[in-house]
Amino acid sequence: MGNIERIGSSLRSLRKSKKITLQQVAQDTGLSTGYLSNIERNMTSPTLANIQKICEVLNSSLGDLLERNAEETIVIRKNDREIMVDESGMHIENIDFGIPNTSFLYVEMPPNTDTRNEWWTHEFDEVGTVLEGTMWIDMDGNTFELHSGDSIYVKAHTRHNFYNNSETETTRSYWTRIWIPEED
Repeated sequence: MGNIERIGSSLRSLRKSKKITLQQVAQDTGLSTGYLSNIERNMTSPTLANIQKICEVLNSSLGDLLERNAEETIVIRKNDREIMVDESGMHIENIDFGIPNTSFLYVEMPPNTDTRNEWWTHEFDEVGTVLEGTMWIDMDGNTFELHSGDSIYVKAHTRHNFYNNSETETTRSYWTRIWIPEED
């Protein structure tokens, strides 16, 4: 039988295999997307009643989830990435290997993608690396210009934004997000 501590990874794996979004599960269960995301990242343990609600939406059972136990993902093909944002010229894809407390993003911004009015603050640390082009990041009153190969560390709860001022270059970057579990 599978490991109960990894039930969230199993739920995420099953949900993705059925091509159901987290928002759809939230809507159909009445549970918040934040709560469901924490379950899928194995950061919180769901109640049996909530597991039952989720299983009903996914047409599965707790026993099936425990047996499934979230097969390890080794390769994620470009076409299999979950698109998180595709608006305002910005394209963000989630690269999810089912690793607890960690997620990865691919971000693409065409020339002149100006998102300086959109500030981000979140509860996780992140490290970004520019793969191609130039990216500008405003953080803590400073502006950082990053070129291909440059990386930046953004601490949790730090107000920041990023944008592409180039007239001709598309900016492509890779981000690792890390949640530090709170101690009980």
